[in-house]
Amino acid sequence: MTSLSYQQFIDGINNGTIIKVVFKVKDYAHYRCCSIERIIDVLPSGNSVVRIDVRLTKSYYIGEYGHIFGHFGFLDKFDEKCKLFKMGRSGTFTLKQMWDRIEVISIDYAT
Repeated sequence: MTSLSYQQFIDGINNGTIIKVVFKVKDYAHYRCCSIERIIDVLPSGNSVVRIDVRLTKSYYIGEYGHIFGHFGFLDKFDEKCKLFKMGRSGTFTLKQMWDRIEVISIDYAT
């Protein structure tokens, strides 16, 4: 288990010092294999696009209206206001709201 503050994570994933974080939500089996990864895609034009890829489950499915559950993506930087976690009757929560229940498994840093 690796220690990382929420602000360290946000700063690192947004500025590129952190490439990937693998984590789980303590005491909640549905979110036991999560990752947030910074990916740089090079377009045919030669320009590059930064996307933050969030996977909250190993497999995800497409809901009735085309919504993909368990998978989110952001351009350029992580959207801290996005409610990623659906915790049953308790409601939905942002990563910041859940941070005290997040157990970081591994961190990949840029070289």
